[in-house]
Amino acid sequence: MTFDEGVLLETERLLLRPFEEDDAKDVLAASEDAEIRRWMPWAATQTMQTAVDWCTTHAHTDPARAMNFAIVADERFAGSIGLGRTDWADGRAEVGYWMAPWARRRGYAVEATCGVAAYAFEKGMHRMELLAAVGNVASQGVAEKAGFTREAVLREAMLIGSGQRSDAVLFSLLASDIS
Repeated sequence: MTFDEGVLLETERLLLRPFEEDDAKDVLAASEDAEIRRWMPWAATQTMQTAVDWCTTHAHTDPARAMNFAIVADERFAGSIGLGRTDWADGRAEVGYWMAPWARRRGYAVEATCGVAAYAFEKGMHRMELLAAVGNVASQGVAEKAGFTREAVLREAMLIGSGQRSDAVLFSLLASDIS
C-alpha cells in the first residue's frame, strides 16, 4: 500500500498539494515566527537551502510511509500538513501540521486535518493519530475541533522548538468516527 504521489486534495476553502520549490521562501519565513519556533524543533536551524531541500526532496521521499502537503488558502501558502509514521498493516498513521502566522484562527488547520484524515481513510487507514505538546493548547484545540478524541498523555514523547522534551497529548480519530 502507498499514498498517491502528486495527489491534490481540495476542501471547501483549501487546496492541499505537493510542496514546490517556490514554497521554500514561505517555509523559511514561517520558521522565523516565534510560535513556530516554540513548538517545531526544525525551525531554529532552517535556512533557505534546508527549506528548498524540504520542498523539493524530503517532503516527497516515501509515499509508502509519509505524505506531505502545502496548504494553500486564497492562492496563498498557509502552512503544512502531513501524514507520517504510517503502518499499513495496522491501518494507522499520524497527522501533523503547522500554520503560517497570517493563517491562524481561521479554521484552516481544522479543515486541512479533516481533509487529510478523510484521504487516509479512503486509502484504507483505520486510525489516525495526532500528537500535540501539552503546552500547545492551540494544536490540541485543532485536534478536538477536527473530531479527534483525547486518549492519553505520553511522557516526554516529543521534542519541541527549544530542543527540550515535552509530554505529548495523544489524540485519535477512527474511520468509524466519521462514517
